[in-house]
Amino acid sequence: MTDTRPVSSTQAAVRRIDRILLAIHQAHPGRVETRAALLAPGLGIETFDVLAVKRAGTGLRPTTACSHVQVDADRLTALVDGRRLTLGVPALPEELDKLWTVRHGHPAEVIAGTADSIGADLTLVAGSGRTTLPLWARPTRDADLVRLSRGAVLLVRGEPREVYRRVVVATDFSRASLAAARTAALLAPSAGFVFVHAFRQPEQGREDARRRLDAFVALFLHGLPAGRGEVQAGRAHGVIRDCARRHQADLVVLGRGACHPGARLSCANVMQKLMDDAECDLLIGPDRSGDDGDRRLAA
Repeated sequence: MTDTRPVSSTQAAVRRIDRILLAIHQAHPGRVETRAALLAPGLGIETFDVLAVKRAGTGLRPTTACSHVQVDADRLTALVDGRRLTLGVPALPEELDKLWTVRHGHPAEVIAGTADSIGADLTLVAGSGRTTLPLWARPTRDADLVRLSRGAVLLVRGEPREVYRRVVVATDFSRASLAAARTAALLAPSAGFVFVHAFRQPEQGREDARRRLDAFVALFLHGLPAGRGEVQAGRAHGVIRDCARRHQADLVVLGRGACHPGARLSCANVMQKLMDDAECDLLIGPDRSGDDGDRRLAA
C-alpha cells in the first residue's frame, strides 16, 4: 500500500534558468521547439540557442555536422567558427546552408560541448524511443549526453501539447535529487507535484521512510509547488515508473546518477533504466550540488 499524505509547501525563491540550448534533429521536427515555446513564458526567456546536429561520419574518429543559431524576437544570429553573423528574418535557405560546420565527435559530444561553452542551464533534446533491445545493444545517445553535460537535460519524448501539469519527482535524499527538484519547480510552477521515495525492506521500514521524506521536503523542498509524498517498498526503477503511470505524469524528475561510460550496463542504474523505458518526458538534474551545503540533506 502506498502512503499519500499531503506535503505542505510555501513559496520561496529558487535559482533562475537563464539560458537554454535546443538540440534539434531532423528525425523529430518541431518537438523540442514546441516544448521550449511552452516553457518560455514561465521562465521569462525570449532568446534561445538552437543547435541542429546530424552525424557526418563514423569510424574511429566520428564527426558531426552542426549549425548554431541564436534566436530572439526580432533577429537571428549565427555562430560559425567563433564568428557572429546576423541573418535576415526570416533567414533565406541559402543563408542557412552556409552555417553548417563539421566537428570531431559524436552528436552527444558536440551538444554537450556547445552547452558548456555558452553556459546553458538547460539542454532540451528529443529523447530516444522505448526499445526492447538487450541492455548492451541499446542506443547510448541520451546516456552519453547526460554524462557529458554539466547543466540539466530535458529529454522530450512525446509531442508537446500543453505546459506540464503532473510532475513526479524521485528523491533519495541526495543533493542530486534536490537540484533536480528545484529545476523542475522552475519548469512547471503550476503543476501538481508528487515526491516519491522507494525503500527496501528489511533495511528500512515504511514509517522511517515516511519520516525521512517528510523531513527532506520540509527542510529543502519547501519552496516548490504544493505536492504529495509517497513512499513505497520495491526497486527504485519500478516504484518511480509505477508512480508516474498511476498519476499519469507528463514529466518525471530525478537526480543525476552514475554517469561513467560503463554505468549504463549496470542493472542497478535507475537513471539509465528510466531513460530506456520512460513513457513521458524525463528531466535529469544538473551536475552540481544544492544550495544548502551547511545542512544535512537527510534527517
